[in-house]
Amino acid sequence: MRRIDFTDTTGLTDARYKGEKILLLLTEGSKEHWGELEPLRGTSWEAGVEMVSAESLSHALHGYFMPLLREIGRPPTASAKRVTAEEGECKSKDWCPTWDPTKCRPGGESCPPDCYDPPLSPSEKAATVDLFRSVALAWKEGRHTIVVLGEGFNIR
Repeated sequence: MRRIDFTDTTGLTDARYKGEKILLLLTEGSKEHWGELEPLRGTSWEAGVEMVSAESLSHALHGYFMPLLREIGRPPTASAKRVTAEEGECKSKDWCPTWDPTKCRPGGESCPPDCYDPPLSPSEKAATVDLFRSVALAWKEGRHTIVVLGEGFNIR
């Protein structure tokens, strides 16, 4: 997975305005297999993953953002709020002294704290736990989580 940041400065006339930020967490994949984001499939977390064509991402890399903006959809914080309590509340809630049901989950007030521990079973691999934590923290930053579809685009 890669993090890519864009700043849309088209049409700026006011020097004080720094442009609109577009933040992405992306991986290559297909509609059938989401690459590194595959473990999110079949969970309430999948509502926060958007499919984006390689062509629209390529346009954004060259400064034309409108196709990408059309495809990424709603803000990531709205996607985070769609994660159910069962799949989103921090696993440490039973013993953490600072646990708060409004904060210690994706889409919470501070959406989640950096110590967030996704509620996966002990049999889940550490890489999967890291993936869920990375996605939750990416949404907190305002990053869109996307799967890039199409041939001929290399993000490595």
